[in-house]
Amino acid sequence: MEVSEKFLQTALDYIHDYINIVDKDYNIVFLNEASSRLARKKRQSLLGSKCYAELWKEKSPCENCVTGMVFVTGKPQQTIVWDTDSEGRRFCIEKFAFPILNNDGKVEYAVEIFRDITERKLLEEEREQQRLELGKRIREIRHAYEELKSLQNQLLQAEKMASIGLLASSLAHELDTPLTTISGYCELLSEEIKDDNLLGRIKTISEQISRCQKTIRNMLEFSRKSNLEKTQHNIRGLINNTLSVVEHRLLIHKIKLHKNFDEQTPSLFVDGNQIQQVILNLVNNSVDALPHGGDVFVETRVNKKTSSVEIIFEDNGIGIPVENQKHIFTPFFTTKETGKGTGLGLSICKNIITNHNGKIELENRVGGGTRFIISLPA
Repeated sequence: MEVSEKFLQTALDYIHDYINIVDKDYNIVFLNEASSRLARKKRQSLLGSKCYAELWKEKSPCENCVTGMVFVTGKPQQTIVWDTDSEGRRFCIEKFAFPILNNDGKVEYAVEIFRDITERKLLEEEREQQRLELGKRIREIRHAYEELKSLQNQLLQAEKMASIGLLASSLAHELDTPLTTISGYCELLSEEIKDDNLLGRIKTISEQISRCQKTIRNMLEFSRKSNLEKTQHNIRGLINNTLSVVEHRLLIHKIKLHKNFDEQTPSLFVDGNQIQQVILNLVNNSVDALPHGGDVFVETRVNKKTSSVEIIFEDNGIGIPVENQKHIFTPFFTTKETGKGTGLGLSICKNIITNHNGKIELENRVGGGTRFIISLPA
């Protein structure tokens, strides 16, 4: 079936894409009705003209011209470009170019097909913007949910603490007097009895009484809403004074203490007694984690980004298993042997630091052991 040029021209004129055929010099040898409308000229006046001048109003071949690449490579080319028309409106064109070979197999002409995809691209951009906005809303909802969940946990914790407070107060009242009495009689018996075997048993009784009293004190401390008595403290001096209390215990357990204090560490407005309790709890935990001796590191540094002072406690002890790390600040959670811990020490530390508008975090220490970082507002 022979197809006449008029038949082909008529068929291509019904296609809305811009279709042209150009030679190696970018001269137009054929174009459809859509291309003549784009150039705003009659078809016959465009034949023999430069495609880049008539269609795109350029003085030279367009940048990254797909037609030029066809003549260079001999292969079909495709690209998408954004441009602005004479009225300042942005439009997007998808450009295709295909080679037409002569009898020698060389590229003699190139077929250009330009498709206006502005509406499609704008719709894609709108959908992408909607997707980003939806993602933002989802993140906000998740954040709000986490805050609500945290608030719920705080309320449950407050209710739990109120119950523990009542229980602790009752226990302290009911048990403190008889425990003190028993402890007093143990001291009297220790002075009167000379039998070493009996003295050993009395000592065991005294130790267990002390443990009971310590547990009651911890419960009271944990549940009590004590008012902070803040004053200005030289934090390095406060740490040094506190560490001097445990120096003998460290020496007995063959633990070496390493201190590294930033000279620029400012004074802090804190409750000195409570911060000392945090320091003692963390150092005592390190001692328990070093049954065969080792090293404890205490460091201070200034974090200018967060306007805070950081106090770091490290040891190279047995460490805390990963599966237990998320529970370490939970009341009554302990990994120590029965009778060696109440599981309230770190909970008390967290409460104290939180009441100072600070935070305490556990990090994995390279080489084993634990690393606690306390941040207090400067």
